Amino acid sequence: MEITSEIITINKILNEYKSDQARIWMFDITHVKIAIKIYSKQSEEILYFVAAGCKHIKGFFSLCNPKLSVTQSFDNENSEILFKITDENSDFELTSTSGIALAKGLDIEFGDSFDDFIQDN
Repeated sequence: MEITSEIITINKILNEYKSDQARIWMFDITHVKIAIKIYSKQSEEILYFVAAGCKHIKGFFSLCNPKLSVTQSFDNENSEILFKITDENSDFELTSTSGIALAKGLDIEFGDSFDDFIQDN
């Protein structure tokens, strides 16, 4: 399993991974923490994009053939860093303030909730 929070690396992995589908997969009860599962019929590995401090979400919960990318900016009004994931092929946008990460691995390496997300296999 590979996990990164570097935006350049995240965008490189997202660009190289030929995804067929991306879906909102996990979220906490307040929707402040959200995980997007990204997968491809061409690969056994899957990707999870995890965002904390989510403030805004727009678009469908399931995306076909997404072309996702991440940007980082600074919100001067609220004095905070904004992370934004968008899909070039749709109107999807997710904004968070507390950080992001991308995990890449086999499906069995991940749990089905934030409590057991990283499995000890």
